[in-house]
Amino acid sequence: MQVILIQDVDNLGGRNELVAVKNGYARNFLIPEKF
Repeated sequence: MQVILIQDVDNLGGRNELVAVKNGYARNFLIPEKF
């Protein structure tokens, strides 16, 4: 899954960056935490 980060995430990328992550990581961590 590709997501656009709305803030900096350690070891992943910076704000407004398009990154590819596994589906579970996006659903279970990034989206609930509003990254």
